[in-house]
Amino acid sequence: MTTLTLADGPATFLLTPRPAGDGVEVCAPLPHGLTPDDAVPLRAHQVRAGDLVIADFPDDFPDASGAPRICDHLLYPYPADPHALSACPCEGCEECEDFDESGFNAPHTTTDRDARWVCLAPSTSDEPCGVYFRNAPLAVIPAATVQTRARRTTP
Repeated sequence: MTTLTLADGPATFLLTPRPAGDGVEVCAPLPHGLTPDDAVPLRAHQVRAGDLVIADFPDDFPDASGAPRICDHLLYPYPADPHALSACPCEGCEECEDFDESGFNAPHTTTDRDARWVCLAPSTSDEPCGVYFRNAPLAVIPAATVQTRARRTTP
């Protein structure tokens, strides 16, 4: 288990080993021999293009215990393609439609929507976009690490 902390706060986050084997919630393996030990904690708005998003952390309201938040591994990690929610190139996925139906598509709310949310992965199939609250903590493997490891493992 890896303990992560963000530079901007005292909260701690636990990155557990990725579920593997024959279980129901089996995660796809990380590419190029990468492991959760290669991950760093970032806020969603800090994620850059090509960073590999591998886990998020469930919402947790601060309490006096200071207990660490335990990760939820993404079943299929993905390279980030961050952009403003109002500029989402998807073809109207369920996630974006929910924002539009909630009134976030009105001209006076577009700035507010982009200030609060970020899309890290536009929908390319039936899956919804990867939309996160901009300050949501995530575990990502930086693009540079992914590229370096890919060069080492590619014949």
